[in-house]
Amino acid sequence: MMDPCAGDVTCLAAPAEFVRLRYFFGQRLGVVDLADEQSYVVGKQRFHNLRAHGSGVLCGLDAERYVFPQGSPANTPTTLLRVRRGAALDACGREIVVGWDQCIDVAAWFAQHPQARPAAGATSLRLWVVVCYRECPSDPAPAPRDPCGCGNEGCAFARVREGFELKLLTDADEALLAAAQPAVPRVGVVAEEALGGSIDDAYALRVAQLAGAACPDPPADACLILASVQATLDAAGSTVVDLLPPNNTVPERASLLSTSVLQHELVRALAAASEAELVGAGPRLATVTFSDGGGGGANSGTLSVELRTAGTATLARDPTAAPAQLHVTVAEFDATTGSWSDPTQPTVTYVGPPTDPQRLELTWANGLSNGGRYRVLIECDHVHPPVDTRMRPLTPLSWARHFRLTNDGTGKLVLAGSLF
Repeated sequence: MMDPCAGDVTCLAAPAEFVRLRYFFGQRLGVVDLADEQSYVVGKQRFHNLRAHGSGVLCGLDAERYVFPQGSPANTPTTLLRVRRGAALDACGREIVVGWDQCIDVAAWFAQHPQARPAAGATSLRLWVVVCYRECPSDPAPAPRDPCGCGNEGCAFARVREGFELKLLTDADEALLAAAQPAVPRVGVVAEEALGGSIDDAYALRVAQLAGAACPDPPADACLILASVQATLDAAGSTVVDLLPPNNTVPERASLLSTSVLQHELVRALAAASEAELVGAGPRLATVTFSDGGGGGANSGTLSVELRTAGTATLARDPTAAPAQLHVTVAEFDATTGSWSDPTQPTVTYVGPPTDPQRLELTWANGLSNGGRYRVLIECDHVHPPVDTRMRPLTPLSWARHFRLTNDGTGKLVLAGSLF
């Protein structure tokens, strides 16, 4: 890397190992030893930043129009952008700290980059504001000359300043930057019908799969996108005359929230869900299984919904009947026409202790079809909900599940691995 202010070469997917110095009395330390001492600490921190937290904006770094002089009307034409001070972690785990507000003269940048001009007749241009980690040597100090060298050295930089660079990119440049970014696996909505089991089980499986994925290689230049801004051009398309308000919420802007903020939002979400009677310590509808109903016909079977309970509490006193407060509705989906129909409704039975786990059984004597796609909706009475012996309601009070049936080759219906 020929540019001394371009960054460093310690950005790795995962180091082969970490090696630290071991000190002993009388040890002679040289430049290499002290450099290794710094590299160990810096490398550990960056590895932790990236692998434990990821990359993105930590705080601040919003872009806005800067109208000058201050106090002018907000709609005053301007070609200046102000990026608020803030901090971020890049895709190498390096801290980017912008300690004070920065200004970018978009008109001056446009004049110096003729290749950014749009096609003839265009009166606007979208630009992207990005921030990159940069470090530069600083604080020159006297240094002894190399007795074996032929240069006139007598001075060396004694510090390395960790800084940043703000840049503007065109759509083409942004596309290249986005294409070079490592693919970051994210846990999204888990398809329960595809993974099987309960949502809890499916989520745990998905997390295990993501954690076992390979460490992605970092990009060559781990810049972070902050915002997009639309620049207004003159009639000739040769000069920037105004800026629209920047968009700081583009999907390309990655953000990292602190643990305290995440904890606060999680508690708020749980409180809201609890108030909506979606979570709690009571019995929960969980894993779904399907059987042929003990040798029934090709269009019969039993869908069992497991009830996970705390301790030995039971859901209902009558172990042979479904709670009266449960309302079960089944609908069938036609993927060809995109329409719903009402098939034969099942008989619902609660199977309690000593059976473990407890379950609800939805039994069809007939009416099911090979390849049929179904939606089961179980709704509880909100005024008189089904509860366990400790008065804890069944959760959630409204529960739905999609599933598809297929023939196992022996004339029996079984749950398919996915809906399609």
